[in-house]
Amino acid sequence: MDKLNRMAVFAVVVAEGSLSAAGRRLGMSASAVSQHMRTLEQDLGVTLLHRSTRKLTLTDAGAAFYPGCKAMLNEASQAEQRLAEMRDTLVGELRIATTIGLGGTPLAQALAPLLQAHPKLSLRILANDEIINLIEVRADIALRVNRQLDDASYIAHPLATWPMVLCASPRYLNRSGIPEAPHELTQHQWLINTNDAIPTSITLQKRSGETCKIRLPDIATGSSSMNVLRAFTLEGLGISVQPLYEISHELQRGDLVVLLPEWRPTPLKLHALTLERVHTEKSRQAMLCLRNYFQTYKDTEY
Repeated sequence: MDKLNRMAVFAVVVAEGSLSAAGRRLGMSASAVSQHMRTLEQDLGVTLLHRSTRKLTLTDAGAAFYPGCKAMLNEASQAEQRLAEMRDTLVGELRIATTIGLGGTPLAQALAPLLQAHPKLSLRILANDEIINLIEVRADIALRVNRQLDDASYIAHPLATWPMVLCASPRYLNRSGIPEAPHELTQHQWLINTNDAIPTSITLQKRSGETCKIRLPDIATGSSSMNVLRAFTLEGLGISVQPLYEISHELQRGDLVVLLPEWRPTPLKLHALTLERVHTEKSRQAMLCLRNYFQTYKDTEY
């Protein structure tokens, strides 16, 4: 590597025409530049420059050696420029890992303005509800909900906090009855989220701050996918906890009914995860779009 550096210094010396001018361009003294030239000539076993008090001229060996050194310097400069473009402008591929539920309409609507404004930017969506390694999948951003971060190299950027509700279909409620108080929930069939672990209880809270812990039945249908749980809920197979914003249409149509509306399960917290060392312009712009989009979801009336 030292020889490559000296070849670059040699190319600058020839281009500038003097050791002092080359030193000013490279940010070093003329004597340091001269030392680089002497060491390079010793390593190569040839004289590259004729030195005089007035100017420098190339030897035959130097003239033959210079075009390759110049080309190397130009290639390095172009490579650095391409890297700067990837870092500071929105080009190349943006890779986002997301849950399956967020990877459809929400993410498409959030990132559509970014893609339309920057046609040279390509997008790769990695939709998976399982925990992933950002480095292994080369993800710029990962969207995750209610995740504990055990890896200190990840940075969690809060995007939104969404209300959760208890819900069931009219078909289920006609068959099993409508719970009027939290303690009655223990007598119902449950559809539970098993993404992290199988829960044994659920905590409900009133707006006043009063809390109530409900033990879940030992026999319940579980899934790591919120979409699966929603489908089972719509089929009348039990009660589930759902993000309010995701079931707004089902509530309006009457396909689902909110239960015990004065009581709320723990809110869902959405984070965007990034690696501490990686935060390019494209990921910053994508983060801005995600934050603006997901924070527009409000706690609507029901």
